Amino acid sequence: MNNELFIEIASYRDPQLGPTVWDLVLKAEKPERLRIGICLQLNPEDHETCGTGCLPSGNELRGAQLRVDLQDARESGGVCWARAKTQALWENEPFTLQIDSHMRFIHSWDEELLRSWQRCRDERALLTTYPNRFDLPDLYDREHIPRMAALHFDEHGVLRLQGINERYDPQETEKSPSPSAFIAAGMLFGPSGMIEAAPYDPNLYFYGEEISLALRLWSHGFNFYNPDKPLIFHLYKQAGEKHRTHWADHENWHLHNRRSVERVLAVMKGETVEPPFGMGNQRTLREWQAWSGIDLVEQAISPEAAAGRFTRWE
Repeated sequence: MNNELFIEIASYRDPQLGPTVWDLVLKAEKPERLRIGICLQLNPEDHETCGTGCLPSGNELRGAQLRVDLQDARESGGVCWARAKTQALWENEPFTLQIDSHMRFIHSWDEELLRSWQRCRDERALLTTYPNRFDLPDLYDREHIPRMAALHFDEHGVLRLQGINERYDPQETEKSPSPSAFIAAGMLFGPSGMIEAAPYDPNLYFYGEEISLALRLWSHGFNFYNPDKPLIFHLYKQAGEKHRTHWADHENWHLHNRRSVERVLAVMKGETVEPPFGMGNQRTLREWQAWSGIDLVEQAISPEAAAGRFTRWE
C-alpha cells in the first residue's frame, strides 16, 4: 500500500513553523513517507526567525521531503490564498494532512492517524477536528477529546463552528471516530482526492473557510469524522496576545473579507460558483441540511447539531 503523506502547511510570518516541522519529523514513526509542502509567507526581516534556515534539512529530515513556496507576505492574499498555493505543491501522494504552522504531535502520530482513519471503515472518510491545545514550552492537553459542533450564525449569515471537549478515557471512549458534519482547517486528514474534488478557493479570506469547504467536500461524497484519540495539538492564541496576522499587516483586509463572505454565502445558498470552487454533484445541499439538522436559509440549528452529535451518513 502506498501511504505517502502530503503535509499541507500555510505559514504567515510564524516563528513556530520551524518547531512545528521539527516536531512532526522527529515524532513520525515513518518520516520517509512525509512530503511536506509549505507556503512560506515572509517579510524581509523575518528570514532569521521564520525562514527556511529554521527548518530541518539533509539528514535532519530523516528521509522526509520538503517543498517550499516562498512568498512575499506583503503580497499575500490571506490564508485560503496560501492554502491554495500549498496544494499546488502536491505530487499525487495518496493521503494528505492539512495543519496550521503552530502544532505539536504525539509520538508515532503518522501511524496512529492512519489507524484512526482505517477504523472509520470508510474509503471517503476525512478525519478532522479542532485539535487539543498545547502551551509553550511543552504543556499538552491529553485529557480531552474534541468534537465539532455548530455554534451560531454570525451577522453576515455565515455559520460559525465550535469545538466541544469531552474527557478522554481510552477505556470508555468510542472505539472508532464519531461522525461529524463539519471540517476544521487546522487538522484535516484523508485521501488526497479531496484536493482534486474541492481544491482551496484562493478568493476566500478567512471567515467561512470551514463551512464552505465542508459543504463542497460533502457534496463530492466525502464523510467527516472526529478522531477517537488525541493526536495533534494546536497553539491557540491568548486574548490580547500580540502575534502576526494578515489582517493586522494589511489595511485592505476588509475588502478581501467582504468578497470572501459573498462567495461563502453563495455556497451556503446553493448558488452557482464557478468550477471547481462550487458544490459537487454526488449529494445535495438539501440532503446535508436534512441530515445535519441545520437550516442554512432559516438559520436554525438543532440541539443535536449544537452538541455535535450526528449519525453516520448511509
